[in-house]
Amino acid sequence: MDGLKTRLPPGREPYLTGPQLAELYELVINGPDPAINHVVRWRCTDLVGEVKRRFGIEVHESTMGKWLHKLRLTRLQPRPVHPKKDPQPKRLLKNFASLLKEVLIGTTAATPVEIWFQDEARVGQKGTHAYMWAPVGSRR
Repeated sequence: MDGLKTRLPPGREPYLTGPQLAELYELVINGPDPAINHVVRWRCTDLVGEVKRRFGIEVHESTMGKWLHKLRLTRLQPRPVHPKKDPQPKRLLKNFASLLKEVLIGTTAATPVEIWFQDEARVGQKGTHAYMWAPVGSRR
């Protein structure tokens, strides 16, 4: 009966152990520390250097990408956000109709009112188009 048991075929041992893969996953999810890692987002090339520094294992960038996909991580491109964005105007725009009604009621009884908007073309927006690694199905 021993000869009929199924077994894994012989092959090379994985480069990273289970705990090391778990540490890599946490490293990617938590993101880099700009003061220590000198990057603001993880790229495969940055992670290759970090794995070499932490575990002493040197792999190609494509291997790192395969590992990240194996860990159920995907590359996302978040929406661009201006670094000096103020959340206050967004709250005001959600209530724009009621605010306008409050201001204009009784003051413009028979006067036509024109409402103009500016910056509809997003002129001056300086957001980034950087990719980031995030769990599959999330919209971080």
